[in-house]
Amino acid sequence: MGIVTVSFEKEDEDRLRRLAHEKYGGKKGALSKVLSEGLRRLDEESEKENARQSLLKRLEKGFDMGKFTFKERAELYER
Repeated sequence: MGIVTVSFEKEDEDRLRRLAHEKYGGKKGALSKVLSEGLRRLDEESEKENARQSLLKRLEKGFDMGKFTFKERAELYER
């Protein structure tokens, strides 16, 4: 476990302490847990966004679905 020193604006510090108190009460390590949870969520959102962008690029490129020469549905089902 590492030690990191972080500076927050007063409002952000108050919000962090309030969230830690609401979620974990006065337990030891509550601030660390809230920060870790926030980092984990941020990382998950980033991974999802990267996957989304990758899929959008693939869709823009398109897929070769072969060439259909049917003009009517009946031709597909030999009716």
